[in-house]
Amino acid sequence: MKIIFNIVGVEVRLKQEILLDPPSPALRDVVRALRDRLGDQLTRFVDADCSLVDCSVLLVNGRNMLSLEGWATEIHTGDEITFMVPVAGG
Repeated sequence: MKIIFNIVGVEVRLKQEILLDPPSPALRDVVRALRDRLGDQLTRFVDADCSLVDCSVLLVNGRNMLSLEGWATEIHTGDEITFMVPVAGG
């Protein structure tokens, strides 16, 4: 499965295509496969048990995972997964 993977934060912005082979298309398994591949890059957003850290937000194709099916959301080839920390100010 090839997905587009984004990290958006105060100190980092990354966008890349990545090829994964998760055990299922569920978001939880895809995120675990990403953690296995990328290691420390995701610790700011998702902890070891795949729960969101602090104020982190996880988007699937621009929609908050919480407005979809949460960790059971099915991911397909070409989907875009974005990890971010909302920032406001002005």
